[in-house]
Amino acid sequence: MPTRSSGPDMLVTTADLWEPRPGTLLRWDLSAPARGAPAELSLNQRNHLAGALAGAPTVWLAAAFDVDGPIEPVALSRTWRAFLARHGSLQLEVVAGSEELQARRHHPGTLTWSVTSVGHTSTVEETRAALHAALDERCGPLAYPAFLPAAISRPDRSTIVLGMDHLHCDAHSVAVAVEELAHLYATFTEGGDEPSLPPVRSFLEAVAEGADGPAWVAADDRLLRGWHEFLGGRGHRLPTFPLPLGLEPGERAAQATAVAPLADAGLMDRIGARARNSGASMYAAVLAALATAISDLGGGDRLDTMAPVSTRSADALTRSIGWYTTTVPLTVPASLTDVGLAEAGDAVRHGVRLGSVPLDQVLGSLTEPLVQTRNDVFVVSWVDYRHVPGGSSHLDRDAQHISASTLADDVQIWFSRTHTGLAVRVRYPDTAVAAASIESLIDRLRRTLADIARQPDDLAILRIDS
Repeated sequence: MPTRSSGPDMLVTTADLWEPRPGTLLRWDLSAPARGAPAELSLNQRNHLAGALAGAPTVWLAAAFDVDGPIEPVALSRTWRAFLARHGSLQLEVVAGSEELQARRHHPGTLTWSVTSVGHTSTVEETRAALHAALDERCGPLAYPAFLPAAISRPDRSTIVLGMDHLHCDAHSVAVAVEELAHLYATFTEGGDEPSLPPVRSFLEAVAEGADGPAWVAADDRLLRGWHEFLGGRGHRLPTFPLPLGLEPGERAAQATAVAPLADAGLMDRIGARARNSGASMYAAVLAALATAISDLGGGDRLDTMAPVSTRSADALTRSIGWYTTTVPLTVPASLTDVGLAEAGDAVRHGVRLGSVPLDQVLGSLTEPLVQTRNDVFVVSWVDYRHVPGGSSHLDRDAQHISASTLADDVQIWFSRTHTGLAVRVRYPDTAVAAASIESLIDRLRRTLADIARQPDDLAILRIDS
């Protein structure tokens, strides 16, 4: 029974690096009636749709995981229907009207489903190309459905795939999809009725009630001032990656991706102990390591970046499929001392507090327009998969988070903490200069993470030994 024997519990990768084993490809298509109930769009969705209307390439996320034996189409069909009925975000359709975008919600009972055997593939490359093309074609925000249920059936072990346009989901949603789809499919293959899952709140209902993100604050709120201080201190320019990328302003290149392990579980435990002793989170310690690695390569003594943070503020949203993130600014010192780690911890806590101010209020309150020298924004993301639904089963299921490959003119970094350690995915422009910068950064980052654990701290040692 082939399984992944090593690597992170949840492999975070991209379409160009995905290595799906060949087999018989299946896809599920569905159609919706011309009418539906009116629905509201979130700020993230409106911004995403504006990019799509301006010609931005498709941005989709996919969940993939393995199950034993060949696919049972009837059981998987029941799985897709039950999953869609549970998550309102997948019932959303967006139509470009003559004057504005129109959003509507389709009742699951009005949808018509069909399953098709696409054909058999014989190589990883052929399988990747077929799935990549199907996901690009289906997962666009201005059509319904903007998601693709699919599978690769094999005699020994099969793969279930759900690709979703970013309109429907975030990274946390991908992990939820793996857990719930695996649970539903296992029940239906055994001939059982629909299993009971924990209560979930629909993303569409959360948006309508304003519960998908922060509420507006007073015009003189100190957190709104914090945003103004960060942006004003940078000349209202959004952060950019500080190492060379080999692109002039306005130039874009095909996206390249690096995926690499950084630290095993034992090293992460030692880093975590030292971070706690300094009053910092694990994420803050990793950011300090990143800032130090970039500084060692010529990037300056402080790192300015943006970071997505979750807006899932209620238990009922833990399993809700939707786009529950906002973006906050971070300024982290390039220092691995206890003082530097403490300052990194303060920076993360301050950034999370700034996330309580809606981005549309921030942008609407600026005295000067934002200056965006690059199309992309330098972002550093963090997901701790040990604490998401189903995280303990990701390795056994060969769970993967796959993102579309598009264009790039800046760097975006995703750190993934799992039970097996820490991994990173870096998205960057496909130039020789950028590739050299990222290769050097990953190598240096491994060393700076090890340096955090090696620095003496008696209390940390006591905590580890206990």
